[in-house]
Amino acid sequence: MKNENFNEEMDFLNAPQFPGQQLGGQTIEKIRSVIKKQKRLRGYTFLCPVGSSEFNLDLSGTARILLGIAFYGKSLKGTLADGFNQFVQVTSTQFTVNNEIVIDQLNPNFLTQQFNNNEYYYIPRPLSGTDQLTMKFINTGALTETIDMVLYYI
Repeated sequence: MKNENFNEEMDFLNAPQFPGQQLGGQTIEKIRSVIKKQKRLRGYTFLCPVGSSEFNLDLSGTARILLGIAFYGKSLKGTLADGFNQFVQVTSTQFTVNNEIVIDQLNPNFLTQQFNNNEYYYIPRPLSGTDQLTMKFINTGALTETIDMVLYYI
């Protein structure tokens, strides 16, 4: 992973455990500001049957910025594999945010750790709290395939 993606977070690594309780410490407003800027994660598991499938995604109403997305494959035993297995059955994915196509006809393998140097694929988008997020998959194989996905947001 590249550290420049985490420059803003690095300043808080050496912060005291309870910064508001330190003498001359931070005000409660500054602490709330830090908390509002922290990354949050939401995980999803999709069972993608043969053919097309569509899934609506729910995020917290307080989500204001979509940061990115990551996919993780499962081994045949149903556990995360070393190096993350490639998707074989699902050959195409589409991701929309408020009717804007953000990812279109992309093989889901490109959104895994195998093709990404970072924790997630960076696709920043503003959010309003009432957003419609949709994932579509096309499974051209003969079996249902499982996809674990993580959305990163603030």
